[in-house]
Amino acid sequence: MWKILSPHPFRALAQSLLRLLRKTPADQGSVDAYWNRHTVNSTPFKSAQESSAYLEWRFGEYPLFREFMGLYGDHDGETVLDYGCGPGNDLVGFLTCSRAAKVIGVDVSEKALNLARERLALHEIDPSRFALIRKTDADSRVPLDTASVDYIYCEGVLHHTTDPGAILREFARVLKSGGASVIMVYNKDSVWRHLYTAYMKVIVENAFPGLSLDDAFARNTDGEECPISRCYRSGEFASMCRGAGFEVEYRGGYLSKWELRVLAEQGAAALADPRLPQQQREFLKGLTADEMGYPLYGGKHAGIGGVYALRKLA
Repeated sequence: MWKILSPHPFRALAQSLLRLLRKTPADQGSVDAYWNRHTVNSTPFKSAQESSAYLEWRFGEYPLFREFMGLYGDHDGETVLDYGCGPGNDLVGFLTCSRAAKVIGVDVSEKALNLARERLALHEIDPSRFALIRKTDADSRVPLDTASVDYIYCEGVLHHTTDPGAILREFARVLKSGGASVIMVYNKDSVWRHLYTAYMKVIVENAFPGLSLDDAFARNTDGEECPISRCYRSGEFASMCRGAGFEVEYRGGYLSKWELRVLAEQGAAALADPRLPQQQREFLKGLTADEMGYPLYGGKHAGIGGVYALRKLA
């Protein structure tokens, strides 16, 4: 039986149907098409120096990003897969800052791969050291041979895919025995979800009316029309990783400067506001700080970037 949420029953019915549809897998091709239109950092760099400077700027914008993701390490003689490489940020990083023998970039966006190709040319990277491969979200298979990769890097990608569990199983297939991976997916226990989305957007700005908090979070990350944008609690995603054949360690959620600013400027106001839901109130009351003043929840950093270190079981 439909619950009437407003004096306009047909509008309420339409909103309910939209919420239902948003929880089903995206139409085939919609993920690919969206990311081809909304390629992150789509302005080409003018020089290798400008490209490298952007990597350092990005580390500054996301405290603990470099540390939690282990960028870039040695990887001496290894084959590295950057799954969801986008316009080549970390392709450049691995190729210029590590001793990887080969780095393979895979993405659903032809536009992003073309930008990556142009960027690698700026750095005069030997073409024998990299490969760029386009795939589709409609097919979860990773287009590489079994046991052909030493290390998989996947940052901010799986939460946008139709079947992340299947992709994790593919990661286990293409990794060599004992191979490692580091993955970032959006963190449900984050300042971004509990304060920025639940309070500033939903309550203060009255954004996303009628949506659940997770649906509002999805609209408040990579564009309101992004077809899929999930967030996970650490135990939930770790369980998925173990089911795919990995040992897993949750490192915590790296932060964005925006989260730190919102917490400093709006945290107290949110706690004083009677409209704040109990779950979000408990989250904010439960925050502690590390020695740098960064927020912790349950002993782990409470940023949007939830990072998982994986090791393939023998």
